[in-house]
Amino acid sequence: MNQDEQAIRGLVAAFVAGWNTADGNACAAPFAENADFTAVTGARARGRDLIARGHSEILSTVFAGTVLSASVNDIVFLRSDVAAADVTFRIAPMAEKPWLPPYSSCGVVATKERDVWSIALFRNLVPHGRPVAGPLDQEVTNASRIAANAVSAR
Repeated sequence: MNQDEQAIRGLVAAFVAGWNTADGNACAAPFAENADFTAVTGARARGRDLIARGHSEILSTVFAGTVLSASVNDIVFLRSDVAAADVTFRIAPMAEKPWLPPYSSCGVVATKERDVWSIALFRNLVPHGRPVAGPLDQEVTNASRIAANAVSAR
């Protein structure tokens, strides 16, 4: 793993560390000043300050006491200063929060400016079930489930 891959993994780790200490500012620290963030609810926040404020709010209310983990499944360098990462997030189950999803799938675009990586775009979603369309859809769905299970086994 090269230095750039380590830096991108470090961005995800910093977000998780901020979450687990219920610190919205720490969650937002790995984001670019003008980052674009979409939550699992579809809510969209633009800018590090709004991302920090939003995480401070959810971590002191609906997500209070939760423990987050992440696995970076893949990093693809689109250019030497732009990378796309596929990340799986998991929140430890809590009996008092039965609505917590088993995992979310996140697309992250990181950019490098003046030798420093930051998250420019963050799209988090909770996969949901639907009828299978056909053989290709079944194959892709099964591959995704296998990958998600492999990530959780790590």
